[in-house]
Amino acid sequence: MQLNITDIIRNLLKYRKFVFITTFSVGLIMAFYVYVILKPIYLSTGTVKTTFKPSSLSGLLSGSGVGDLSGLTDFTGGSSIKELSLFENILISRRNIEETIIKYNLNSEWEFKYNQDAIKFFREDVLEITKDKIAGTLEIGIYDTDPQRAKDIADFMIFQLNKINTEMNVQNAKSNREFIEARYKQLLNDLSKAEDSLNNFQKKYGIAPDITFKAVSQAAIQLEAEIKSEEIKLSLLKNIYNPEEPEVLLQQNKINALRNQLQNINTEEYDVNDKLKLKGAPDVLLNYYRLQKEVEIQNKIQSFLLPLYEQAKIEEKKEMPTVIVLDSPNLPEKKVKPQRVKMILISMFIAFSISLFSTMFLDKVKRINIPKLLKDEFKRV
Repeated sequence: MQLNITDIIRNLLKYRKFVFITTFSVGLIMAFYVYVILKPIYLSTGTVKTTFKPSSLSGLLSGSGVGDLSGLTDFTGGSSIKELSLFENILISRRNIEETIIKYNLNSEWEFKYNQDAIKFFREDVLEITKDKIAGTLEIGIYDTDPQRAKDIADFMIFQLNKINTEMNVQNAKSNREFIEARYKQLLNDLSKAEDSLNNFQKKYGIAPDITFKAVSQAAIQLEAEIKSEEIKLSLLKNIYNPEEPEVLLQQNKINALRNQLQNINTEEYDVNDKLKLKGAPDVLLNYYRLQKEVEIQNKIQSFLLPLYEQAKIEEKKEMPTVIVLDSPNLPEKKVKPQRVKMILISMFIAFSISLFSTMFLDKVKRINIPKLLKDEFKRV
């Protein structure tokens, strides 16, 4: 059925009464629905920002004052984007939404049969999250038919965000403390054994090494102690990063370079005129060197681990706020939904279009001479 503007205008004039009555009737029904039946919805928003305070291994290492940690960055997220993504995941988590629904008894109004449907409705129709990756802020919005309840729920969401994030930080700190504590206890045991072995050796031989040998041995001891410390740093890095991350590879290369330097010391022939050659040293001196080396290495590791261990215990007890509230949720004064005028106009346009084209279709059908068509067909047969 081909249509042109002339047909449309002719049918509109011919059936104008029906078309306009239908259009305005639908408009009145929709107006009654949106103004009387449909409840207005309000939006309360609050804005938060991360504190960017490292509370994991990066905080422990950078706060311990040990060694050069310039290669270590923020292990807890590294950027505002990761931190904001964590905040978003906390807000939309099942735990958080369930606690919110229960606290405000929302499902008694929604009447969902299954809890998962209520959670889905909250995520999609109640909660609104807007991230500003450049500024590092996150806006939390709550839609509700009651403006005061919208504000209260938004306040509670910020409270939950801070609480859950703090709990996660404390749990991370506990894991860090347990990891370092296990290594520290092993260190104390190894140090005790090394000191006992050196003491027994000195009681047996009463040895006092010559100055040249002592200088040579100290160089190797310092290298081994540094290697052990760097290996501990590498272990901490591997707890956070993937093996192929640049930070891990850089630390591994640093350790390999130190090992090569130590290998050069340990494999060359001993000579009093060469302070970096130990291989040919007398057996008694060499045994003394090895025992002394073990004691000093363990002492070096202890000086590295002890501040970390103490800092880890402090971090575990901290429960400081991890979320900065830039704007507290407001008490909304104006509704944001529904857009009543827009809904009425759209419904009237749809009613106008359907009524107009239905009259055109019926008019076309009436023009067809059905009896004449049947008679012609009968004669043909």
